[in-house]
Amino acid sequence: MGCHMNKNGIVSKKTNKRDAGSFLLFVFLLPYVCACLWGHVGEEAESLKKEETEEEYLVEVSVEWGVWELPLEEYLAYRLCLVMPGECEEEARKAQAVLLRTELAALYAGQEEKSVAVEGEGLAQFYKNAAGEEEPLKKSRQAVQETEGEILTYQGEPIRASYFRVSNGSTRDAGEEECPYLSAVSCAQDQEAPDYHSVVRVGRERYIDKLRGVLEGDFEEQTLWEGGKFSFDGTGYMTGVSYRGKSGEEKRIDGETFRHLFGLASASFELDREEEQAVFRVTGVGHGFGMSQYAAECRAKNGETYQEILAAFFFQTELANFE
Repeated sequence: MGCHMNKNGIVSKKTNKRDAGSFLLFVFLLPYVCACLWGHVGEEAESLKKEETEEEYLVEVSVEWGVWELPLEEYLAYRLCLVMPGECEEEARKAQAVLLRTELAALYAGQEEKSVAVEGEGLAQFYKNAAGEEEPLKKSRQAVQETEGEILTYQGEPIRASYFRVSNGSTRDAGEEECPYLSAVSCAQDQEAPDYHSVVRVGRERYIDKLRGVLEGDFEEQTLWEGGKFSFDGTGYMTGVSYRGKSGEEKRIDGETFRHLFGLASASFELDREEEQAVFRVTGVGHGFGMSQYAAECRAKNGETYQEILAAFFFQTELANFE
């Protein structure tokens, strides 16, 4: 190939046959090259577009000053720090993180939304210190991260993720029809918990006034004082109490309502009437369904993983990824 400079100083090239062939090959391949490049760029653009439009799961937390909107996993770290404060075994904390996430997964599924509203009692303390370098919060973050996306399911659906502080020696059976995965689990170790026993004393007059406040109807004072028919389940938790009014109509108060009415730690109790006061001798802390946090701690200390702990309290359930 030779070069020739014209009088204007512009260099022109003389094209030989090899150059002509190369040019024709380039022209032939150009559409294919463009298609490949454009396809690749298009895929990247679609991927970026998908990432930009994909909504994040959010939690709207009601606090004193308004609504604090948080990503799901961040909310879980704060919530876990409140639910399991202080020193906790790592595997027990992970089990609790899965249950908290499962609670929210059920809410999202029920509302068919990617944002749910919750009460934020106690959470406002984290607002000014969202980075949270305190040790309990750091450990909560770690537990949430190490179980990221995991929820507990039964037949493909999020379970009723119940938990409480201390059992009366056994968790409760929720019944085959309602929640077949919530069956009674022996927790003898709970009897060693510092807050296993508690005593509540209520004066006769206050006791009767409290009952009148929730019962509709006309009742004899003596009926309210000692005429109630109490019922308990197979593990010793009160399920309800019935009173018969002057008209013969019977009214019932369920166990959880009754125990909150008198500020009892749980619905597992013995009731004595001593002179002018009712004395409740209570065992356990909480409603008794699902996972006992104290028993979970004991299991973790004995080397059980969070997967094993959850399997022990929730029968025939499976861990799944929440997406």
